[in-house]
Amino acid sequence: MNIDKQERIKSIFRRKILPVFIKLNGSVPAELEIAIIEKSNIITAVKDQYIAESGEAEDGHLIYFESGIARCYYYDATADKFIVTRITKKDDVLIDTNAYLYGSRQTDNIQMLESGTLITLSYANLKLILAGFQTMYPTFLYFLAEREKQHSAYQHLLKSSVEERVRIFLADNPGIATRINNDHIASYLDMSRTTFSSAYAKFRADNAKNS
Repeated sequence: MNIDKQERIKSIFRRKILPVFIKLNGSVPAELEIAIIEKSNIITAVKDQYIAESGEAEDGHLIYFESGIARCYYYDATADKFIVTRITKKDDVLIDTNAYLYGSRQTDNIQMLESGTLITLSYANLKLILAGFQTMYPTFLYFLAEREKQHSAYQHLLKSSVEERVRIFLADNPGIATRINNDHIASYLDMSRTTFSSAYAKFRADNAKNS
């Protein structure tokens, strides 16, 4: 890796990731920081670019979104349509828990909906790092637990009314409806584009009324 890329990773790691590690673990060995920076890669991804595709577990990566928006999706052959399972935002961390822990095939494709900067760490390198710094394993478990919490929150969201789904999502992701194709948001919220557009119009009208 060239020096410029390494310095960019170090800058992002120290500004965004290290404070989380310290909060969870109390301290972070300097050797761990060096190992993560050396084993990670930084990507400037453009809109529509695929940064991961479904496939074997050993090809997987932990992905940190320093900026940009992406969708995680898969093709449902029964319904004959693509299902969006997640829309990322700044500072999100993506990891396929089953692929990493159990070697299951990765089911989701990940495509950028807005250009951004990502830091990636292969599952193989992540396992090597954790093997060498076992005191950091609870921190890693925290990220896995957060992923499960997000999944549970999403399942709960889908049980809400259409208007409530749209309100919660847009409140959690201010401005996102003007930044990406709303078809992806509608798919994520399990509704048609027409239904989303109607609920989005009501959301904006309510906000204008209350402002």
